[in-house]
Amino acid sequence: MGSARVRTSLLLTAALALASAARARAASETLYDNDTNGMVPGPRATDRNYTYGMHTNWWGEPDVMPDWVERVAERLGGAGYDAHRRLSFEAGQELYTPDSLSDRNPIHNDRPYAAWLYAGAILTNTDLRHQRSLDVRLGMVGPDAQGEEIQTWWHRYEHIRLPRGWRYQLSDEVGLRASLDEHWRPFGFRRFVDLIPHARVTAGNVLDEAAAGATFRIGLPLPDDFGLGAPGGPAAHPPGFGVETFARAEGRAVAHDMFLDGNTFAPSLRVHHEPFLVEAQMGCAAHWRSVALRYTFSYTSQQFRERQDYQEYGSIGLRF
Repeated sequence: MGSARVRTSLLLTAALALASAARARAASETLYDNDTNGMVPGPRATDRNYTYGMHTNWWGEPDVMPDWVERVAERLGGAGYDAHRRLSFEAGQELYTPDSLSDRNPIHNDRPYAAWLYAGAILTNTDLRHQRSLDVRLGMVGPDAQGEEIQTWWHRYEHIRLPRGWRYQLSDEVGLRASLDEHWRPFGFRRFVDLIPHARVTAGNVLDEAAAGATFRIGLPLPDDFGLGAPGGPAAHPPGFGVETFARAEGRAVAHDMFLDGNTFAPSLRVHHEPFLVEAQMGCAAHWRSVALRYTFSYTSQQFRERQDYQEYGSIGLRF
């Protein structure tokens, strides 16, 4: 299939997802990540590694879905007889770059330039103590994901150094990623303090990994949800105004990462991924009625062997 036909197919897929979401939307959230100075505190703010991401969710109404999706949700299981099921949609873009943005030559000891543009669907079963989600994303990795255009425009707008090495980015390749995600609330819904363990398995040509961790939260009061990173849908916010602070830690075992290991079928620049890594996050959130705003600071340990460095970036999420 030619790149033009692939691009057209992806655009049609995204349009269908958005149209379906608009018909059954309960709420939406947009998450913006960036590791430039405006989002990351301290002197280590950069524009490298995972350098930019925009992710938007459109959540459907609970228990409103086509019959065939309902049957898939029943097979998904993972929650009690009183579980609520939800079908949601998503779209996003991610950009990855090496440290030396101004270098016009291929860089062999740093991660390659890469971009991913995707659309997807999330199916979730949720009861009081447990949430199980299946998240499937389909998209394009490579020049058709428009990473060079987005980063070049942003850098010109901010009057910072322009990226010069996008010609060496990963080649066009259809990307598929499916994740099975589990979150638990051992004590049910807690109004002011809770601890939420989680586990996740991801497979596909984009990423193969297993992960586990936990989130600790303190709120005045807390929303009735499964915390940061849970893909299950909008929280049941208490009426009026509320605030919370949180800390989350996760360990990962990585078998394959296209954004480090390179293209599956075509020759490309690549590095050697680390098989184990740790991610820590902390932040705060505030909500008023159905609107919520969240800031998250993320730290990720060394991801590949060629550079002994870690990653920091900030995220802002808006839910309404």
